[in-house]
Amino acid sequence: MSRFYLICFLLVATQTWGQKQLLKLVAHADQQVVALDYIEALKYYQQALELEPTSLDLQWKIAQTNAQFKDYKTAARFYLKVYQQDSDGQRYPTAQLQYALMLKQQAMYKEALGQFKEVKKFFSEDKTSAAYLKANQEILACTWVLKQLKFLSAEENTPLIPHPLNTIDAEFAHGFYNDTLIYSALKADSLAEDQEQVYSTNYKLNLYQFPAMAPKNTGMLVGQKPQFEYGNFSISPDYSFGFCSECERIALGLKCKIVRILPQENSWLLDSTFKIDDSEGNYYSMPHIFELNKKMQLVYCSQNAEGLGGTDLFLATLNEHGAILNSQNLRALNSVENEVSPWFDPLLQRLYFSSTWHAGFGGLDIFYSNLQADGSFGPPINLGMPYNSAANDLYFFCEDDTAFLSSNRLGSLYASHPTCCSDVFFTYLDRPQPKQEQTSTQAVQIVQLPIRLYFENDHPNPKSTAETTEFSYEETYVKYKSQYPLYLQNVQEGRDTSAARYQAQSLYTFFENDVDKGMNDLAFFREQVWQALQSGQQVSIIVQGFASPLAKSDYNVHLTKRRIASIINYFEEVDGGKFSAYMQTTPSRLQFIEVPMGEFQAKKEVSDNYYDQRNSVYSKDASLERRIEIIELRTQTISPK
Repeated sequence: MSRFYLICFLLVATQTWGQKQLLKLVAHADQQVVALDYIEALKYYQQALELEPTSLDLQWKIAQTNAQFKDYKTAARFYLKVYQQDSDGQRYPTAQLQYALMLKQQAMYKEALGQFKEVKKFFSEDKTSAAYLKANQEILACTWVLKQLKFLSAEENTPLIPHPLNTIDAEFAHGFYNDTLIYSALKADSLAEDQEQVYSTNYKLNLYQFPAMAPKNTGMLVGQKPQFEYGNFSISPDYSFGFCSECERIALGLKCKIVRILPQENSWLLDSTFKIDDSEGNYYSMPHIFELNKKMQLVYCSQNAEGLGGTDLFLATLNEHGAILNSQNLRALNSVENEVSPWFDPLLQRLYFSSTWHAGFGGLDIFYSNLQADGSFGPPINLGMPYNSAANDLYFFCEDDTAFLSSNRLGSLYASHPTCCSDVFFTYLDRPQPKQEQTSTQAVQIVQLPIRLYFENDHPNPKSTAETTEFSYEETYVKYKSQYPLYLQNVQEGRDTSAARYQAQSLYTFFENDVDKGMNDLAFFREQVWQALQSGQQVSIIVQGFASPLAKSDYNVHLTKRRIASIINYFEEVDGGKFSAYMQTTPSRLQFIEVPMGEFQAKKEVSDNYYDQRNSVYSKDASLERRIEIIELRTQTISPK
């Protein structure tokens, strides 16, 4: 019996030792996550997983850490494991949502869209829950992205240029001072010679200059406090002072305030007498100073009781020393998630920022909002590609003819995995000259209404009773134009008469004058609409649909609705989707009022004989009936809130 008890004792002791070892490994890994040392954390989580391979909690921690480490592929794999073992969501109900987000950040938009739809259905009993709202928003985002990818130009496909300051660390550019680029970087205390093996677990954020004015890995700030980290940078219009962020790492993230810095020779001095924060210790960071209407303004990020959720953008007026006189939440731009890294472009009168919520290509996308004639900011507009990617894109700003941003997109330098660390990228672009005065309005060609837009027979989506379509009018126009030889062949076929020649000439004139004119008028019209939106007006476009009388009346009503939907899709997609932002506001700044008429308005002399397709399908008379018309443009001035 003594041998039996000895074996039992050894088994219990081994299990107890293993459990203690497991707890030690997990506790150490948890600490490294707080310290932002994800490599160390994952190493210890993996050791713990070897001791308990079926642990759902460990798989979740590994998934979460990889997501924070921006290893989207590995994170997706572990989120999927958790979801497959906990498909009813009893322990980790958001596992499938997180899996879908990781697919999106790998540019797997179709796959992500399918997952988001399942998540939305799973949480549909509570349509106010954060998971339901996020899934619904991402369905809109992925649908929008897939539309944008159909029309990528050569410029949008051109990769950005990596900046020479980049290393395998994370770098974020903020602006220039005396031709010197100021940037922040997250660096470890010590690195191996090949810069691949991190010896120290202590990563700190600090501000640097390029070209460097100090020894390697030495920050540009004088008077730093060792318990804090420093990032972000903005200089006042008269160059007398600047702002940066002073942050302390806590268990839930970073606790930051805005501090003033004073220029010195080749360095900057922290001013310990000045800070922007509050008594509750809320987050204040990412300051950007600019001048507007001869007043010094500050746009910054904060998490406080006045916010809508996450990190919000605030706009403040400053006195000559940088103290806030008044501030307001930029509610038209903010969301329930995070808006960060604001920068105001004085030449284009635009505020740029990044957001995790508004419809975009990746995790953080860059958006802009136009300053309107009434002094308010318009809705957020996605900057599009190549500025945005499936990864995180932020800190957009321009200097002369060059645009800069920071991104962990594919092409960044890395030591662990391809999307671990942000680098600085740039590209060249045309910009107005600083001395040019920006006028509030520009002359645009006024198009005489109605605008008539024509369609191929039974298009879009032939033989369908659907009332919507995924096609835009421009797509249907290009397809219709390509069918001209077929239409010409059918009106001439088997005939060599003056009537046939007349029909052929009429058809040629129709395609050259009517079909092309409609598309050209639409291009001018959208500029007219854009100008009205930029002047702060609410715009309504009245659209009426028609169809040739070949099919039954109820079928044609559905067909005209699809044709009207194609013009709505056109405005959603054209010019990088800039109009879509105005269509998604509440209330809608750009709306379409539909008047589908079906065949009821078709001319009675137009043939409806299916067996006479020369006249009922291919003739000019029948073609003239297959159209939609923009019949009215209504504008209404919106009073500032």
